[in-house]
Amino acid sequence: MSRKVLAVALSAIILMLTTCADSTSRAAAAGPEALSHRKSLKPHFGREYRDRESKICVHPVAVCAPAPCTRIEKRTVFVPQWVTECKQIPTTEIRHEERDREIITYKDVPEIVQKTRMITVMEHEVRSHEETYTVEKPVKEKVEQTYTVCVPYTETRTGTRTVLKPVYKEIERKYTVNVPVCEKRTGTRCVSRCVPVVHTRDICVDRGHFEERVSHPVCKTCGPCGPVAVAECKTRVWVPVLVHKQEAFTVNTKQTVQVPYEYDVTVMRPEIRTKIEKVCTMVPTPEPYTYEVQLTRNETRSRLVEVCKLVPEVRTRTVNERVCVPRQRTETYNETVYHRVAVKRICKETVCVPVCTTRDVQVRVCRLLPKTVEVQVAATPVCYGPTFREAARLGGRK
Repeated sequence: MSRKVLAVALSAIILMLTTCADSTSRAAAAGPEALSHRKSLKPHFGREYRDRESKICVHPVAVCAPAPCTRIEKRTVFVPQWVTECKQIPTTEIRHEERDREIITYKDVPEIVQKTRMITVMEHEVRSHEETYTVEKPVKEKVEQTYTVCVPYTETRTGTRTVLKPVYKEIERKYTVNVPVCEKRTGTRCVSRCVPVVHTRDICVDRGHFEERVSHPVCKTCGPCGPVAVAECKTRVWVPVLVHKQEAFTVNTKQTVQVPYEYDVTVMRPEIRTKIEKVCTMVPTPEPYTYEVQLTRNETRSRLVEVCKLVPEVRTRTVNERVCVPRQRTETYNETVYHRVAVKRICKETVCVPVCTTRDVQVRVCRLLPKTVEVQVAATPVCYGPTFREAARLGGRK
């Protein structure tokens, strides 16, 4: 982005330099008359500009409009343009190489060695001996046994109980009843009605008309070409004529009126009445009755029961026993012994080696290319005031 801005600024500076050179060449060709005409001009603006280096008060001079005589010139302008170029850049590349390396490894070599040792072996041996033991022998006997039995029986008994018997009586009772009565009542209610009312208002009416007006021509005299006349211009303009008048209009106004009306109301009036009711009263009365009771009595009875008794009896038997007897024995066995041996071997490995090389890179570059442009310029400059430097010089002389 900064390169683009720099290229545009350079092209603008070159264009300004070429324009200033053309203006100085045209002023030299015009001769001393143009310079005398510039000196005779007076400043028309009251604003002052101060130069920092010379500190001279300079009044800028008004410039008249140039004459309509123009010509076309060809000029060369430098135009910025982006171009893709090939540029060589030094780079470092990594290359893979295979190299041989000697590695020492260790491995265990097995060796079988024969050895002897003493071991203890447990052997089974059968031994027999006699033993005595006691056995409980069952013996059955019949024994007379007495037991008690509960025998149920029924017994009838008499008693008295109190029974509630209903007794009815007639009683006169008073009660209150609400009797509905319809009554007519009067009241007032609000009714909204629309009443027309006439009002007046002021209105403004535009009773204007169109008029054609001619603009006055303006004559400007400057330069050897003589006065320049401007053509008359006709325009159509609306001329307003405002008239105020009063207008009557009707508005419906909402009014509320109280209107009487009748309505029915149901009113509840209490009334006392009498009625005869039967009242039941429960009177307790004693009454005899009989009931049965289930009872039990104990009776002793006897029976023969078969009882089993255990009688101890001594017996003998021969028992065979298996016993483990330890015995010493010599045996030979093979033992594997490992010896560590160093072994050399060559292995291949890949190594990354840095190499300095150059590579081509496509780069965008902004170039100023010459371009021919057609520019429309004035053929004979007229009514130009002095330049900024000439005005400063004239102010210094004064």
